[in-house]
Amino acid sequence: MQRIKRSRTRPLRFRRSVVRDLRNRIRFALVGLLILVGLHVVSMMVFEHLSLGEAIWLTFTTITTTGYGDFSAKTAAGRASTIVLIYLSGIFLLTQAASAFFEFRILRRERKRRGEWRWDMQNHIVFVNAPADEPGDYLRRLLDQLHRSHAHFATVPALILTEAFPDGLPPDLEDDPLIVQLKGRFDDPAALEAAGVDQAQVLVVLAENEGDRLSDSRTFDIIHRLRERGVTARIIAECVDDVNRERLTRAGASAIVRPLRGYPEMIVRAIVAPGTEWIIERLFSSEGDECLRFDVAVYGLTWSQVVASVLEANFGTPVGYVDAESQLHSNPPPQTPIVATALFILVDETQKPTNSTLQRLLH
Repeated sequence: MQRIKRSRTRPLRFRRSVVRDLRNRIRFALVGLLILVGLHVVSMMVFEHLSLGEAIWLTFTTITTTGYGDFSAKTAAGRASTIVLIYLSGIFLLTQAASAFFEFRILRRERKRRGEWRWDMQNHIVFVNAPADEPGDYLRRLLDQLHRSHAHFATVPALILTEAFPDGLPPDLEDDPLIVQLKGRFDDPAALEAAGVDQAQVLVVLAENEGDRLSDSRTFDIIHRLRERGVTARIIAECVDDVNRERLTRAGASAIVRPLRGYPEMIVRAIVAPGTEWIIERLFSSEGDECLRFDVAVYGLTWSQVVASVLEANFGTPVGYVDAESQLHSNPPPQTPIVATALFILVDETQKPTNSTLQRLLH
């Protein structure tokens, strides 16, 4: 016999029904309270011969148990009306409304903490999925670098669409007011709608497992769903297998990066400075550019002269050097006098300088 799987959305639907019940209780109590207040005001005007303002004042000081004593019901009919409409019914309904309101506030806070709240966000960043290993630590480092990388993104809120945090965001993330979670799956149109993907400025599709090639299929599905619903924002996607890069690009990905869990700066670069992630990634590929060290002695030249000489000889692009005290320098100012024992140069497959050829060139 086939076992029936329990719906994952059952707890969420249950909480939604509780919220509806609480709202109905508040609505019923407030409407009933308004009717009782109106009847008591009329009763005070009829039985106690008070003006409209005096009747309203007496009603509200009575129902709030303030009781200033400047006005009070003196006739038997007026006192009976006060007992029935205010003491027995009004205060009871006011208590019920206050109780339901506080329950609603507590439940709403709990739903937000557990990722079951529908957030009304615009111009935010949506992260779809989370790494399987240490997701909280990785996302914390990624978002910290993103907030520090550019003034614009220092105040941009981020929403994480994932089921990786069933009990709410981990301590590394829950204290950040710019980070919220929505518990859901990428293949649920309601979850995508609740995440506000149509109003997001950037969407980042993370691979759950950086070594699982099948995750590229899920990434393709996510990108296809987003573009199919008309999302025009930039989509940055992690790709495990390089053979799938072109496929993900055709699906609508704006940028493709490798899932480097120890180096979240790749995602940050793709968000802040589109295109730089491709240049950086080439340094991690054996088929791209390489940064090599050349042990050569340099003196009597400025950095601009070193760069110009190496570039004109088609030996690559110098990016830094080691000085006589073995200190490393990266991208120094152009007019800096150089006293170096080694140069760091970006070279490609066609550029093959050697220590000796560089040394002759610089002399």
